Amino acid sequence: MKYLSHCSHLKSADENGEISGYASVFNVVDGYGDVVIAGAFRKAVADFAAGKKPKLLWQHDINCPVGVVEEIREDRRGLFVRAKLLLEISKAKEVYFLLKNKAIDGFSIGYRIRNNYFRDNKQYLTDIELLEVSIVTFPACGSATVEDVKHDDDLLQKIRAISKQIKEKINE
Repeated sequence: MKYLSHCSHLKSADENGEISGYASVFNVVDGYGDVVIAGAFRKAVADFAAGKKPKLLWQHDINCPVGVVEEIREDRRGLFVRAKLLLEISKAKEVYFLLKNKAIDGFSIGYRIRNNYFRDNKQYLTDIELLEVSIVTFPACGSATVEDVKHDDDLLQKIRAISKQIKEKINE
């Protein structure tokens, strides 16, 4: 299995652990000299539709799944991924907190090459078997960052206040 921290970024993460962004961006040379070509994930998207879902991992650690991938699709920009962190898992809670506070901000993929070619000292990936999507600290490309972590602190404060009021009523 190869890893590709390929000029990708996590777009958002909400209070329910929903995250989304681009796990791979097309036509950009990464730190390893690889370039993903549009259409490279066509079979991966079809496999996903047939029930073969990539894993959502922390730092490519196969012993550390942190959620589930709920959607993948190719568009003009790259491979879009929507996933859900399973906040009942302590590591997923940590990952969410790190994302929310911008301590980490990268996406990366683990894959097998189905088809490729070389030109000008670069490897062009034209068909990729997607095995996993990881949330990472150091993506291979400097622009592989989280754009936005959505959270509603006002809503969270309101929920806490209501919860406190309910507890007070129960204790009366």
